[in-house]
Order: sequence, then C-alpha cells, then structure tokens
Amino acid sequence: MLLPHYPWPSHSNRAHPPDEGCSDYIIDIRLRVNMEDVLTGFDLTVGSGDAGISLHHPVIASPMAGVFDPPYRRILHDLGIELSYTEMISSRGIYEGSGKTEEIAGWIPEIGCSAAQIFGSEPVYLSHAAKEMERMGHHMIDINAGCPKRKVLVQGSGGALIRTPERLLACLGAVLDSVRIPVSIKIRSGYHTFEKGPFLDLVKDISSIGVSCIALHPRTVAQGFRGSAERGLIDEVSSLVDVPVIASGDVRERSDVVDYLRRGARAVMVGRALMGDPLRVKRLINGGTHDPLSTVEGIREHLKRAREHLVHSVNHYGERRGCVRFRSHLGWYTARFPGRKRIRDRIFHVSSTDETMDLIDNIEREWTSIPSTGNIKYSR
Repeated sequence: MLLPHYPWPSHSNRAHPPDEGCSDYIIDIRLRVNMEDVLTGFDLTVGSGDAGISLHHPVIASPMAGVFDPPYRRILHDLGIELSYTEMISSRGIYEGSGKTEEIAGWIPEIGCSAAQIFGSEPVYLSHAAKEMERMGHHMIDINAGCPKRKVLVQGSGGALIRTPERLLACLGAVLDSVRIPVSIKIRSGYHTFEKGPFLDLVKDISSIGVSCIALHPRTVAQGFRGSAERGLIDEVSSLVDVPVIASGDVRERSDVVDYLRRGARAVMVGRALMGDPLRVKRLINGGTHDPLSTVEGIREHLKRAREHLVHSVNHYGERRGCVRFRSHLGWYTARFPGRKRIRDRIFHVSSTDETMDLIDNIEREWTSIPSTGNIKYSR
C-alpha cells in the first residue's frame, strides 16, 4: 500500500494536495506492507531530505513522564528502538527558560531519532518551544493533546485541548508554521465520552492542516488507563485520513503490534509494558513469547541491562542524583522478584553507584539461586 505524496512549501511545514510545481518539497511518507505478514518488508519514512525519519520496524517508544528519560531511552535504542519520544515538555517552561524543563528537553545522539513532545494551550508558547526543540536537534515535534493528568488538564493542556477544537487547531497551526521538521499530534478518542461524529470531524481537520502523522490512544481522557483500548477505532481513523496513524494503548506482545497494523496503523507506541522490561523490545520487534526471566541466562541478561541503565543515569545526572533517579527503575526491573517488598525497601536506601551495583549483584545471586525460576509469572 503506497500513500500519496504531499508537497512541502518552502515557507511552511504544512502539507497540501499534490502540486507538480512543488516537487522539491515533497514530504515522503511511504509504507510497504506484505499483507501475508504485516511486518515483512516494513518501511516507513516520515519527512524529506535531511529531515526524513526512516523506520525499519513499527515499534516506537512512547512519551512517559518520569520513565523514558535519556538514560533509559539510550537502553531502548541499543535494543532496537529507532524512534522514541521525550517526556512531556512544558512549552511555557521553555518559553520562560525553566532549567528543569530544558533538562527534560535535552537530546543526545546515543538515543537515536527523537520526537520532542510539547504540551500547552497557548500558540505563542508552543511555537517558541517547537523552534527550540528543532534547534536542540530533535527530529520531530509532537503536540500532546491526550494527557489525562489533572495538573495538565487544569491548564487547558493535554487532553483538555480535545474540548476546544479551535484552540487545538490554532496551536497545531502555530507549530507547523514554526519548524521544518515533521510535526505530529497525540490524541485520545474523546474527553468524557466518545462522540463519533465530532471526533472524526476533528481527526479530519487535524489531518488536513498538515501534520505528518497522528498518534491515537483509543481511550477517552476520563478513562485514563482503565478498561481496554477500543482498537476498532484505529480501523476507522486509518481509513479516514491520508497521513500515517500510530496506534497507542495496550501494546504488550508482538501479536498486539500485528493486530494494530492489520487494522491500518502504520506503527505502534509502547509505554507501560517497557517499564523495567527493556528486553521486551526484542520480542516486539523479532517475535517470540519466551519469558526471559524463566532461565538463569535470561535473569542475568535482564540485570545486565539494569546495570547499564545505572551507568547511563549516573553519567547523565551525576552520581547521587543519577542513583536516586534510578531507584524507581530498579523497582520496576525487580517487580517480579519474590520478596519484592523487601527488595524495594533496600532499593530506596541506596545513593551511590557502588551501593546500587552491590544491591543488583545481591539480587542476581538470590534470583538465580531459586530452584525453579520458571515459576515466576510473566505478565504486565
């Protein structure tokens, strides 16, 4: 299946219907899928020339505040993730020069292609932030119009933008006019409830304004992460718009990836399933359902990644801060370890590299000495 090409006028990042006179500015968005195996021959390119982002598999690491920071995104990139998103970046924080916000927005080459996800409700803030993200080296800008957290919603940002389509489109337009790199948006299926007509109208408006792709989490804002993602909505939206749709929500196994692609999604976002489980990336990309923690070798590989993650965290933030930030991650890495409450109590008392490494070594000795590691239930 070959999607149409769209011109990219030199004065704007907006996509318009094909025009033979604008061939120098084509946004090249291609997807080749063998329908006998939706993952065979996968090739998705978003952007053109030096701004293009090429993906050779459909698995993308989603934006997760407090989880997918640069050290962890580096681990995911080493395991095969080609495109990952930043944590949510406050556009107002960037506008006002907040040091904390600028740290979250930082990009390093070791994490690969990066989409900077910005949030806000004021076009002037979002436009400024988008320019700064492009200057910092990010490869794509994403506008968050789906976050269900109250502290974001009360600002009129995140999922609250769905309630004001005119403002959402104004924000999106301001960003599109500010940068030359691809622009995407992440939305949910509604605010309190799913209203099919208004939602599909909004999706069509978003598509026509010129975004490079649309990420859809088919739950409402009010649902948060409760219940199940309404996957059938991906079928409808992907057949309605001419830009790639990225599916988000309940992606845990390769079968979930395949299901979303068969429904018309061009790629999938994975978030919660990767918390403390970076090796899941290999299964999502290459297949297989084998539990890596059912063998001694698998446990050692799992904790090897934890050690690498600690080193990256310390190098990125400094020793004490890097170790403190790593505590939560180590809790997720060891969430399935028998006696995890005892382990968790020990985790939150380490504050140096040596202490944390010693703790991981002790966990590995205890874990690999369990007579039957296969009894550890594998699920998330």
